[in-house]
Amino acid sequence: MGNDEVKPDRSQQHLANQRTFLAWLRTSVVLIGLGFIMVKFDVFLKELGFVSTSLQDSADHTSLLLGIGIIMFSVILLVYALKNYLVGYREITAGFHTPRNSIIYVSTIGVVVFSGMMIIYLILRTI
Repeated sequence: MGNDEVKPDRSQQHLANQRTFLAWLRTSVVLIGLGFIMVKFDVFLKELGFVSTSLQDSADHTSLLLGIGIIMFSVILLVYALKNYLVGYREITAGFHTPRNSIIYVSTIGVVVFSGMMIIYLILRTI
């Protein structure tokens, strides 16, 4: 017998890595949509009569900043997810993989921060 080593089948691990990346991609797309809606939210409030025209200029500015912040966060999250996917791919191919939870912490903290900002924004808008 020669050097006939059987390479282990890691296709399931690669597929799981791809599914995880696609889940983060979907999350980023949803956050981009939320950011866009946040930018346009004041138009909706004005149409319903919740916002007076005198408050409109400052409200437009605040919702614009909040919406752009959410979109920027989602882009950063997507880039981080791609990095996580590529590192995972290399590790799986090499035969070892160390799971990293930092992307979970970053996304959780980001969503909590932006949710808090949106809650404060909505409370101040209705007072």
